[in-house]
Formats: sequence, structure tokens, C-alpha cells
Amino acid sequence: MSGKQRGILFAVSASFMFGLSPVFVRLTLDFVNVETMNVLFTAFASLCFVALFAAFQRAHFRSILGNWRKVALMSLLSAAGSMLFTYGISLYGPVNAAFLIQFTAVFTILFGVAFFKERFTRLEAAGILLAVAGVFVLAYGDLSLEIVGTAVLLSAALLFASANSLSKVYVEKVNPVALAGGNSMFMFLFIFAYAVLAGRLETAFPSVTLVYAVLGSVTGVVLSFILFFKALKVFEVSKAATIRTIEPFLTAIFSFAILASAPTANQLLGGALIVVGVVVLSLTKAK
Repeated sequence: MSGKQRGILFAVSASFMFGLSPVFVRLTLDFVNVETMNVLFTAFASLCFVALFAAFQRAHFRSILGNWRKVALMSLLSAAGSMLFTYGISLYGPVNAAFLIQFTAVFTILFGVAFFKERFTRLEAAGILLAVAGVFVLAYGDLSLEIVGTAVLLSAALLFASANSLSKVYVEKVNPVALAGGNSMFMFLFIFAYAVLAGRLETAFPSVTLVYAVLGSVTGVVLSFILFFKALKVFEVSKAATIRTIEPFLTAIFSFAILASAPTANQLLGGALIVVGVVVLSLTKAK
């Protein structure tokens, strides 16, 4: 198998993992609140990374400790974004959430233009306009404006984009897998502390909740990132990012298969506009 074929295989596999994650989030939220769900997901993801690092890459622990302030700042934004994202799923469903979180790419590029003096072309502007049009189509689904759900998910995308920008500036020398592990660990600490202090941590729930949480954290946090990182080793960043735009459509398929939730015409049309806009942005950045 050629390097390009391996890259495509890794990128598609990562997208399958990312696409599954919102479905497991929705299943877990049937039994616990948003705060407890995030505690469970980040706890299991952290345990997985600790086990992987202890067995194969102990140097990653030193890397995280050496940059703990920077990683913690990025994780604080990621934790807030994760809370809003899962709250958005509870309000708006996994399919709409998966499409709207694609706006992370839009905000990341806008931050690059505003703070890093990156070039901004007319083609990129067209991509952003397409994505914005997709948001309006999604928001006006079933003739009602879903202001709260849309605002929550776009806020989550903004926070994730902020974390991406910080990682570009402050922790670019940290191994990406080490960064993902450190991010999960600090996110767990922040979210656990918030859940306890706010009295939102639930301890009584069915055992199936743990099954969904393990599956969601392993697929959506651990395997997805490792596979995507492997794709980047043998494949161009822009092409790997373009492949990732299939994730919301995979979420729609998984939602139909697992949750028996069929996507609406508004979801598919609005989501398609968002995805096309993000693809235009990804391909333009590759030039």
C-alpha cells in the first residue's frame, strides 16, 4: 500500500471515529447531565492516554509537564468548548451539532488573518459565505429559528478555534499525541472541579452509561486523534482536513442507524453548504 493510500485510509478511519462520537454523546446524555458526561469522557480518555504513554512513550509525560501552563490554558478553552458542544447536542441533536462544529475551521482561518497576518483571498471569502448560508438553512429548519442551539454550537466552534490558535503559538514544539493526552488530562481536571463545585456531578446512573462513555471517549478522543495524526504523517494537511468534512454526514448515517433519527432536508442542504464552504477553505489554504 502506497503512502497516499495509507494516508487516505487513516484519514477516513479517523473521520469514522469522529463521526461516531456525537452519537455516543447523545446516548450518554440520556442518563446523565452534560457536566457528568464530560467528566466521564475526559476521565476515560485520560486513562487511555496515560496507559499508552506509560507503555510506549514516557517522554510525552515530560513534554506535558514542561509545558503544563500552556497546555492548561489551551485545555481550559477546550473544556469550555466541549461543555457547549455537548449542551448543543442535547438541545439540537448530534447531526446539527456535527455540521455546525465544522465552523471551527472558519473561525481558525479568521483568527489566522486577524492575529497572524495570514492572507485572505476572495475564494476563502466565498467559502465562508457558503458556510454562513448553510447555518441559516440549518437554523430555519422546520420553519422555526433555532437561535439558542445555533448560538451555543457556534460558540463552541469559536472556543475550539481559539484553542487551535493557542496551540499554534504556544505549544507547536509539543508532539501532537502528547498534546492530545495532556489536553484530555487537564480538561478532566477543569471539568471535574467545575462539576463538583457547582454540585452538578452525578454518581448514580445505569452501568450502560459507562459503556457509552468508554466507547465515546475511545472513538471520539483517543483513536480518532491517533489515526488523524498518522494520516498527517503521510498525507497533506489540507487533503486530510478535506476528508474530515465527511464526518457530519457519517454522524447523520450513524444517528439514523443507532438512534433511528432520520436527517431532514434542511439538515442535509444546510450541512452540505457548510461542508462545501469548509472544503473551499481547506483547498484554498493548500495553494
